[in-house]
Amino acid sequence: RIEIGVPATVEDGGSGAGDDGSNAKHVAATVSLFITIMDSLSMDMKAVDEIYPNMSDLMSNLNKLSNLPPDFSAKVKVREWLVTLNKMKASDEISEEQKRQLLFDLETAHTAFTRSLE
Repeated sequence: RIEIGVPATVEDGGSGAGDDGSNAKHVAATVSLFITIMDSLSMDMKAVDEIYPNMSDLMSNLNKLSNLPPDFSAKVKVREWLVTLNKMKASDEISEEQKRQLLFDLETAHTAFTRSLE
């Protein structure tokens, strides 16, 4: 948990129970965060302090959705990136190669998330 830099309830999903309205709100927020992060990267925002807050929020929202298992591919990828970003200083920037990989991972995770809603 310390390695990721988020509370255990965020990493593990905390209380996943919620009504349909709450679930819909989390789905909308999750989609919005995927798009926001990918757009930020496309605009060449590569500093950890520009990426990390939204990635942490994305992890939190993914975990609030009780229908997604802990080993869901999108959760795994976001968690791996949080570990990577947490090992860096706020002023550090990810490399072009890391940016490209993060974009790919987010696009893949977004697709998997969208498919899980069907």
